[in-house]
Amino acid sequence: MEGLGAAAAAEQLVRDAFKLVQLIRSIRDKYQGAPKELEAWRQEVEDLLGLIKNIEALPTLDGYEIDATIESCRTICRGLIDIFSGLDFTASDSRLHKTWLAIKGIDQEPVVIKHFEELQRFKGTLLIKINISQFTQGYQTAQDVQFIKAAIQPGTEEERCLKSLFITNPTDHRDAIITAKGVRVEGTCEWITSTDEYKAWIMSPPSLLWLSGGPGKGKTFISIFLTKRLSESAHVIYFFCDNKDASRNTAVAIIRGLLYQLIDKYPRLLHHVFTPWKIQQDALFNSNSFESLWRIFQTMLEDLDLGTDLICVLDGLDECADDSLPNLLQKIKILFTESVDKHRLSLIILSRRHPECLERMLGSFPRIDLDSDQISNQPDINSYITSRVAQLAERKGISTSLVKHIEETFREKSQDTFLWVSFMADDLEKQTVPGIEKALQTLPKGLDEIYERILLSIKPDNIAIIATMLKWISLAMFPLTVPQLAEAMRINASGYLSKEELCESYIESCGHLLQLSRLSDADEEESQDASSSISIRVTFVHQSVKDFLFGLARHHAISAFHVNKAQGDLDIACQLLSSMQNEWLKCVEDQRPWQGYKDINGYPLAQYAQSNWDLHLKRLQDKGLWQLIDRNPLFFSDMSAIRDKWRNASSKELSSTEAINLLQFSCEFGLVALATKLLKRRKLTSPFTFQRYVNRLAGHSDYGLSGRSPLCLAIDSGNTELIQLLLSYKANIESRCTSWNSESALQYATKRGDLEIFQILAGTKIGQRIIDEDIKSIKKGVKRDSLLHLAAGSGNGRMCSYLLKRYNYDIEAEGAGGQTPICDAIRGNSVALARIFVNQWGASTAAADKILKAAAKSRKYFAVQGSGEELEFVISELKIDINARDECGQTILHYAFERMPQLWYSSETCYAFAVRCLVLGADPSLRSTTGQAPFHLYRWFGHPRIAPFRPVVLLLRDGRLGVNEQDNRGMTLLHSLVNDAFGRYGDFKRNDLFNGLSWLLDVGADRTLVSSYGMTALQLAKNICDDSTDVERGPIIEAYEDIADVLENYATVSNQPQRLDPLDWSIEILEEDDV
Repeated sequence: MEGLGAAAAAEQLVRDAFKLVQLIRSIRDKYQGAPKELEAWRQEVEDLLGLIKNIEALPTLDGYEIDATIESCRTICRGLIDIFSGLDFTASDSRLHKTWLAIKGIDQEPVVIKHFEELQRFKGTLLIKINISQFTQGYQTAQDVQFIKAAIQPGTEEERCLKSLFITNPTDHRDAIITAKGVRVEGTCEWITSTDEYKAWIMSPPSLLWLSGGPGKGKTFISIFLTKRLSESAHVIYFFCDNKDASRNTAVAIIRGLLYQLIDKYPRLLHHVFTPWKIQQDALFNSNSFESLWRIFQTMLEDLDLGTDLICVLDGLDECADDSLPNLLQKIKILFTESVDKHRLSLIILSRRHPECLERMLGSFPRIDLDSDQISNQPDINSYITSRVAQLAERKGISTSLVKHIEETFREKSQDTFLWVSFMADDLEKQTVPGIEKALQTLPKGLDEIYERILLSIKPDNIAIIATMLKWISLAMFPLTVPQLAEAMRINASGYLSKEELCESYIESCGHLLQLSRLSDADEEESQDASSSISIRVTFVHQSVKDFLFGLARHHAISAFHVNKAQGDLDIACQLLSSMQNEWLKCVEDQRPWQGYKDINGYPLAQYAQSNWDLHLKRLQDKGLWQLIDRNPLFFSDMSAIRDKWRNASSKELSSTEAINLLQFSCEFGLVALATKLLKRRKLTSPFTFQRYVNRLAGHSDYGLSGRSPLCLAIDSGNTELIQLLLSYKANIESRCTSWNSESALQYATKRGDLEIFQILAGTKIGQRIIDEDIKSIKKGVKRDSLLHLAAGSGNGRMCSYLLKRYNYDIEAEGAGGQTPICDAIRGNSVALARIFVNQWGASTAAADKILKAAAKSRKYFAVQGSGEELEFVISELKIDINARDECGQTILHYAFERMPQLWYSSETCYAFAVRCLVLGADPSLRSTTGQAPFHLYRWFGHPRIAPFRPVVLLLRDGRLGVNEQDNRGMTLLHSLVNDAFGRYGDFKRNDLFNGLSWLLDVGADRTLVSSYGMTALQLAKNICDDSTDVERGPIIEAYEDIADVLENYATVSNQPQRLDPLDWSIEILEEDDV
C-alpha cells in the first residue's frame, strides 16, 4: 500500500507547496528591502513541486519509503506557511510601510532559514529515492512495448529522431481534402469492394492492386473511403500525394510518411530508423536518401510477424515527382515479385495511367481501370450529380423540371468527372434562376474545355504576365506566397494598388485554375517563414490544370500559356541566379552558416531562393545548364565567393561552409553533366595536374572547419553515377577524402553505411587491395580499426553482415584501442546490432572491461537524455560483471567520471549514467592501480564553468567513500580541485573557484591533509604559482591569491574530516545562473 500512501501524500504536498509559493511571492512584493533569499526560497519550493510531480509517473514505489519522506517535507511546508501567514498583511495594515530590516528580528527569519535547510535535505533524499526507483523499474520493464512508447519523451534522442523523420500527417491531409471537396455522398465508392479484383486482393496478402483512372474520376474519394473502411478491421497506413506540396510529392516524402506511421503502430520497429539516424542525423532524411529509407521500410515489413497483415493505400502516385517516381515503382515491383514471400503487406495504388512508368511497372499486377468500359463509376457520378443539384435547388428555390434539366445536362457534359460537376455547380450557384437556365446552354464539355474558356477570357494586355505567373506556379519547388509570386512576376505597384493586390487580381482572373491554400507544416518549416500572413500559398485547384498547361502547344489560340518545362526551368534558374548575385546578395552577406538567411524587406522571393536555388539547377537538362553557365560566368567560375555565400546560407551543416571549386560544387549538388564536362576539359588542358585536381580537398572555411574531396562529396550526396564518373577518372579511394581525419574514401563510405556505394568502391582494384591489406593486418595481430569496426560503429548491420560473409572478416579482431567490433557497436549505441553479433555471429564477450568501457562511452552518453539501453544490455543480457576491471584497475565508474566533465553540455545524462551504474551494483570504492577512486579522476575545470558537484555527491552519499580519500600520491579532492584550477584560470568566473573550494570544505574536506610530496592543498597552490613562467604569471598569481583567501579564511565548518550519512544531506547543483 506504500504506493497509494506516497501518491496521496504527494497530492497533499503539492497543495501545501503551491500555497507556500503564493505566500512568499506576495510577501516579496509587499516588503521594502525584502532579501534576495525570498526569491531563492520560492524557487526552492517550486523545484520541490516539480520533483513531486515525477512521483505520479512511477509504476511502483514499493520498498523506498518515499511516502515518509514526502510527509516530512509536508510538515516543514506547513510550518513555513504558519510563519509566512504571520508576515503577510493587507493594504490597510499598519506594517505597509515597514521594511524587512525593521521587522525581521520579530518575524523568525532564523527559523525560516532552518526550515529551508531541512527541506533541502529531505528534497535531496527524495531525489535519490525517485532516481533509484525509476532506474530499477525501467530496467525491469525495458522489453515491454508500452515502456518503449513511454520512453519516447520530449528531449530524448528517440523523440528527436521521430521529429526529424516526421514530414507530414496523412490524416490531416485526408481531413483537409474532405473539407475542401465535401463529404462523400452516401453510397458512393462502395462498389469497389464488390469487384473480383478487390476481393482477390484483400483475401490474399501480400498483394498489390492498381486502381487507375483519368483526372476527376473520384480516385481520391475512393482512397478516403478505403482508408476509413479498412481501418475498422486492420492496421492501415496511407499517403495522399500532391504535386503542389513539397512534403507530399517525392518518393522520399512518401516513404518517410509510411515509416512514421509504421513506428506509430509498431513502436518496436523504431530501432530500424534510430540506429542509422544516430550516425547520419537529419541527412538520413534528405532528398538523396531514398535507397536508405526504402531499405529501412522493407526491413521493417520483414521484421513484422508473418501473421501480421498490414494494408497500405497510396493515393495519387502519378503526382510524385518525375525524377523519383520510377525508382519508387521499381522498388514496389520487386517487393511484390522477388520479395513477396518475406512480408504480409497488401498495397493498393490509386493513380492515373500516366506517366508511362506507371503502366510499365504496374501493368502486370491486378488492376481496376476506371476509364474502361467494363468498369463504370456511373452510379457514383449520378449520385454525386443528384446531391450537388439538390443543394443548388434548395438554395435557389429551383423547380423540379429545371432540376431534372440540370441533372441531364451535367450527365451529358461532365464526361463522368466529379471535378467538372463540382466546378459547374459552384458556377451556377453564383447565377440567378433565369441565369442558370441560360448558362446550361453554353456549359463547357469536360475539364479541358473549362480551362480553355478561362484562358480565352484573359485580356490581351494581361496574357504575358499571367503566362509568367502560371509558369512559376507550375515549376516552383513548392507553392509560393502572394508576395513571392508578385516578385517572381516582377510586378510593380501602381499609383493606388500594391504589388500584392495586383497579383491577387491576376489570380482571380484565372477562375477555376487557381486557389489560395494554407501552407502545410512541412512547407512552413522548409520556407522558414514566420509570418502568418504569408502562410497562404497560390496553387492549382487540381493536377489536371498543370497537365493542361504542359500540353497546350497544340492549342494555337491559347498557346501563349503553354508551359515548356525545359525552357521554363531555365528561365526560373536564370532569374533566381541573377537576383542572387545582385539585389538579394545583401541577404547573405556576413552571415555565419548557422545563422542562414537574413530577412531583407522587399525581397520575399529571396527566402524561396535560399532553400531551392540548387534544386532548380539539378532540374536543368544539359543544354539548359550550359546556357545558365554561359549567362552567369561569375557564379560558375572555378572559385566563387558569391556561390559559397549562398551555399552557406542554404545549408544546415557546418561542413558546407568550406570554400569549394566548381568540380566539388557539381559533386555536392549532383550535377553529373557539369562534372563530366569539367573533368574532360581539365584532363585535356592540364594533364600533369589533373589527378591533383580530381582528389583535391575543399579549402578550409573561416570557421575552422575542413574540406572534402570530390569523391567524398559525391558519397555524401549518395549519387552513384557521379561516383562511377570520378572513379573512371582515377579518383583515389585510398587517400584521405576529408581534411579532418585520415580516412580513405572506402573507410568513409563504410562509416556512412551505404552498401551500394561501398560495393562500387570495393569492386575496384584499389578497393580490393585495401580490403586484402586490412584483412592481412588483422591476421598479423596489428591493432587497427578495420572496416568491420567502422561498420559496427555506424550501426549498419547489412554492412557488417556483408563484410563477414563476403570477405570473412575476423569478428574478434582488435581495433586501435584493443576493442572488438561488438564494442564499437555498443559504443555507437547499436544494441540491436550488438545483440546480432552475439546471438547470430557468435561474438565473444570475454573482454568485459572493453565492453564496459564501450557502454560508458556510448554515443547516447552525449545526448540530453539517455535511456541507458547499452548498460542494461551489457549487464542483463551479456552477464558482464559491472565491477570488472581493466589492466589499470579501473572500473566503469572510473571511465564515467574521467569522461564526465568533458561532456559539460549533457551533465544530467552523465549523472544519470552514474546513478544507473550504482543501481546495478557498481562499487565506487574500488581503486585503480594508482590508488584512485572514480571521483579522483573528476576534472573540476574541464570546460568554461566549474563541473557540477552532483556526481561527486552521488559517490559520497553512497557511504563507501569519504571526502578526504587519498590516492597513491596522497592527493584528495581538495588537492585535485586546486590543481585543476591552474591553467584554466581566467576562462571561468572567479566565484566558481570560491564555490568549489567552499563546497568541499562545507562537506568536510580537510585542508590540513598533505600529499605524498608533503604538501597541503594550499602549499600545492603555492608551489604551482612559484614554478610558473613570466608569461603565465599574472592569472596564476590571481588564482593562488583566491585559493589562499578561501583556504586560510573560510571557517564556517570544522576542519576535522567527517564521513557522511549517505541519505542525510542534500544534493547541490551549481547552475550557471546561481553564480
